[in-house]
Amino acid sequence: MTVAATPEMAMLIAERTLEKYAKDYFPRLSQVSISFRGDRAEQYNYDKIRPLSKARLQGKTVVIVEGQSTKTGATSLYRIECNSWNLIEALEVLEEISPPGAG
Repeated sequence: MTVAATPEMAMLIAERTLEKYAKDYFPRLSQVSISFRGDRAEQYNYDKIRPLSKARLQGKTVVIVEGQSTKTGATSLYRIECNSWNLIEALEVLEEISPPGAG
């Protein structure tokens, strides 16, 4: 697991995540999915999410996006991050917005 060594590094990772998402993911929302990072995949049952919104900062270092679980259909806020291979990964579910089948 990659952990930012300093607050400055965490802010750089967040900035890189926002830029990558805005350039390569947001314009193609209906065509992309985001997987959970390898060390978190089992915890989240190897789910993938369909992003539904622009990415935004929560605080200075956490990037969040609204997304829908491809397994359950629930809509939630997810923490995302750009990894060292320049791919966006989900790190955790922050808050469920609507349960499966709602909306």
